[in-house]
Amino acid sequence: MASIVLPQALYMIPTKFQSKRLSFLPPFNSDSASISSVSSRSPGIRSRDSFVVRAEPETTSVVEDESEQEKPPKKPIVKLGDIMGILNKQAIEASDTVPDIRTGDIVDIKLEVPENRRRLSIYKGIIISKQNAGIHTTIRIRRIIAGVGVEIVFPIYSPNIKEIKVVKHRKVRRARLYYLRDKLPRLSTFK
Repeated sequence: MASIVLPQALYMIPTKFQSKRLSFLPPFNSDSASISSVSSRSPGIRSRDSFVVRAEPETTSVVEDESEQEKPPKKPIVKLGDIMGILNKQAIEASDTVPDIRTGDIVDIKLEVPENRRRLSIYKGIIISKQNAGIHTTIRIRRIIAGVGVEIVFPIYSPNIKEIKVVKHRKVRRARLYYLRDKLPRLSTFK
């Protein structure tokens, strides 16, 4: 980008060396570039801190080489906050135990209970709410046990959940079925 804006190289020469030819500078052609005096005080007075700026002519071969070469696409920068999101997406894609579940579905959940030995416990109930939060997605299941309404919250991507099976889809018009708490127990009872 700098070659397009300023195609020539600039040399800063102190004014006391202006009359002498320096061995490290290439010869200067008056037709290709001009000498201008830059002063910190006034333009007509030369002092110790004034310099002569010498511009070299533009080389066209460098500009052509840059336009012919295509730059490879940049890799996206992964920030520290994005790493957990990437890992969560990979974990969700890798989990195959979660079916398409919605509010109002009647589900069977096989949960591994850590005791002295691992055993599977089965919970059956209606999903009254679903909280979408990526890998932390939870469902709230309601069931009547011994005449008492019981609600349990399950993280669906938990390693302790071995299987989620949808027994029946029910058509509901709400996202949260909290009104079932006040209804008759027969609406939350399943055979």
